[in-house]
Amino acid sequence: MALFKFFKRKRPSGSSGDSPDGTLQIDQGLTIGPRSPSFFGWLLHKLAGKSSFLESQQRLLKDMEEKGLLIYAVKYRSHLDFLFLNSRLSQADLRPPVFAFDMRPILWLPASRAIRLIFSFLRHYLKEAAFPDPYQTGHYRELVLDREPSVLFLVGKAGYYRRFGFTEQDPLHLLLEIQRQTDMPIILVPSLVFHGKAPEKQHKGVLDIFFGHKERPGRLRKLVAFLRNYKNNILEVAEPLNVKEWLAGQPAQNLSKSSLAFQLRRELIDRIDRHRRVVTGPVLKSRWEMKEIILHNKDLHKRMERRARSNNRTIEAVRKEADGYLNEIASDLNMTYVQIGERVLTWIWHTIYDGIDLDVDSLDMVKRAAKKAPLVYVPCHKSHIDYLVLSYLLFRHNLNIPLVAAGKNLAFWPLGPFFRKSGAFFIRRSLRGQKFYTDVFAAYIKTLVNEGHNLEFFIEGGRSRTGKLVLPKLGLLAILMQAVEEGYCDDLIFVPCAINYDRVLEEGAYLKEVKGSSKKQESLAQLVRARRVLKKRYGRVYVKFSQPMSLKTYMNRFNLDFNTITPKERHAMYRDFAWRIIHNINNTSMVTPFALVAAVILTTSKRGISLAEIKLITDNYYNYLQHRGVLTVSSLQDLDKALQDTLTLMEKSKWLDLLADEDETDEEERIYTVDDSNRLQLEYYRNNIIHFLLPAAYISSAILTKEAFEFNLEGIEDDLLFFRDFFKFEFVYDADENLGETINQVLAYCLSQRFIIEASSQFNTYRITHQGLKALSCFASLLRSYLESYWIVLRATKYLDKKPYSEKDFLKKINSMGNKLYKLELVERFESISRITFENAVKFFCEKGAIKKSEKHENGKV
Repeated sequence: MALFKFFKRKRPSGSSGDSPDGTLQIDQGLTIGPRSPSFFGWLLHKLAGKSSFLESQQRLLKDMEEKGLLIYAVKYRSHLDFLFLNSRLSQADLRPPVFAFDMRPILWLPASRAIRLIFSFLRHYLKEAAFPDPYQTGHYRELVLDREPSVLFLVGKAGYYRRFGFTEQDPLHLLLEIQRQTDMPIILVPSLVFHGKAPEKQHKGVLDIFFGHKERPGRLRKLVAFLRNYKNNILEVAEPLNVKEWLAGQPAQNLSKSSLAFQLRRELIDRIDRHRRVVTGPVLKSRWEMKEIILHNKDLHKRMERRARSNNRTIEAVRKEADGYLNEIASDLNMTYVQIGERVLTWIWHTIYDGIDLDVDSLDMVKRAAKKAPLVYVPCHKSHIDYLVLSYLLFRHNLNIPLVAAGKNLAFWPLGPFFRKSGAFFIRRSLRGQKFYTDVFAAYIKTLVNEGHNLEFFIEGGRSRTGKLVLPKLGLLAILMQAVEEGYCDDLIFVPCAINYDRVLEEGAYLKEVKGSSKKQESLAQLVRARRVLKKRYGRVYVKFSQPMSLKTYMNRFNLDFNTITPKERHAMYRDFAWRIIHNINNTSMVTPFALVAAVILTTSKRGISLAEIKLITDNYYNYLQHRGVLTVSSLQDLDKALQDTLTLMEKSKWLDLLADEDETDEEERIYTVDDSNRLQLEYYRNNIIHFLLPAAYISSAILTKEAFEFNLEGIEDDLLFFRDFFKFEFVYDADENLGETINQVLAYCLSQRFIIEASSQFNTYRITHQGLKALSCFASLLRSYLESYWIVLRATKYLDKKPYSEKDFLKKINSMGNKLYKLELVERFESISRITFENAVKFFCEKGAIKKSEKHENGKV
């Protein structure tokens, strides 16, 4: 009797006794609250809070909640995944799923409710000879119409037989039917729960046999994995599917409910599988398996046979040589090392940087592209940190980390082995004259692409010592494009990436190399000395991705076909694609306060500049950059504060000196001075953004050379073309740029600022204002140091009249002449004495015939 009274107590919402028409209505035990009251529920809730769930995805779901009902689609049936979703989504202030189709979570309900349910089920069975079916009673329909979020399982033995035995008992049938009958959008969210980010391995172990495959583990293995990796558990959602829009896009012919449900299920599973590969990458083969695959590559095998015949060697000896090259090159990725590296780097970033600013929207764009083809990340190369910061950010944001092409100079112990285990493979500085090494390296790269690995390489080759992008090297890019041509993959998607620093760690070393010192080889001793870096702060790091570039789309756009293009056209294609990548990196770069202030300080050749003048030029440059739509970092939104903070930091770093005057009360009249030795450091940061200012610099120079306050546009475009050709080895240009449009944009800015005014619309003439003369001179001054460098090289050609010099010795003579001309005050800017600019000038004058390169001398005499 007491037990009967217990059962008759007031039931939770949605439950009742017999209905007026005599049918039995009971609590079906379908729903749970935001957290199970059991100890396990409490523990799960605590551990779920430590898992990764990206803010960008939380924002996406928040937006989706306002548009319709969210139903989370999970590939395999799992009580743990359902409870995890319930806890993690509620912690993110999202509406958690309160029930799962085809699952009664009785074990996770309060004990009193669970006992009542058991008795109610027994009562129902005794009366109806069957347990309650939520499809037949309409409970599922009711919950969906009440907009209750839920979980839907896509694959499973029980679901398979239910769909084919009782077609009305398919949740997708029900959802499609409800969607046709209501205006409320039903949004299916493909959801994945990862217990760590390690990729699948090629061979299955004993654990897989007895406790289930890693993707679909048994209950015990899943529970152990969840508890063991509680800090590395990840909740990821793939692209949501709006059922209403999906139905509208289906063919007009009458498809059966089963066919529609099947197609919808396949679409959701495909989205989940593609997203899984984005996070974990392809199946990971061991280093030995990869070597065996490469050595059995048909093309490489032919080259090995040819090498054996031509050098009168055995095929075994050549194979051993190839194996040695692979040992030198190949990565040996191990996720344990990656996780250790992440923890170490987190500590380093907090120690030396004020933060890393990642453009999350551009990263989401990369995630979408990763589902279509293997990615090739192509970042700019300003620092050794570039290797680390990109992989670190991708790992932290649940993207499969790429295998990174690193210079062989970084293979020294102990960093080399650690980098190799973290995904680096090593390449020699030059492939020239190393035919067989190149063949082995190309086979390795093509095999990686064929396996579906994402890659990363630096198209500039080495790090930029000048702050601007180095012109692209084509070797590795050509191998990757050949991989598509030869069918190793259908497409490759290249992802240009800009990494900007307030300050780079290597600025001191770069300064010495620009002055003419040779580069020091990386070594353990250098690594030990590098610990001093940890005692300084280097500001912030800014990372942004450009629009991903599909090679297939590029070729279709320009009607290119690997089967019909000539070798000359093929090389032109490689070069054009490389320049487009470099240009996209440039366009994605962000203007930092350090770069902007450095550009302002270097507008004058004088040692001192007033604060008032600094502010005036800063406003001019900043307004121009805004007019051109150039991206700036968030700190520049308060320009005055950013300017003052940067000047203070430069003063503390001894780059600038502030001339103090106790009697001076006007802050605007403060004078900052800069020593010659610091101008080269400032130039490095100015060069980070000079490409944005070049159009204004070229056009301002063209206007000022007319030596009149009134001018017309005649010859401006020719002058612009001259500058672009003259500095072809210095700067990267947009292959699709419309020069007339560029000129109009610069003129529009000058008109808006009243730097010029229209003198006669009939004759298309303009007049420079007094204010404009100063502004145009500031823009033109950006080219002064480069023009002086090229002039120094022309002056130094007098040495070649007497005898030929090796390129190395000739550069020393140029450097010596530059210092002499600077002391004679024939050269104004100390930063004009730059070994790297001299090298580019020599290359340009050789191309134009002003300097002749002698082929008689093997050491490159000129």
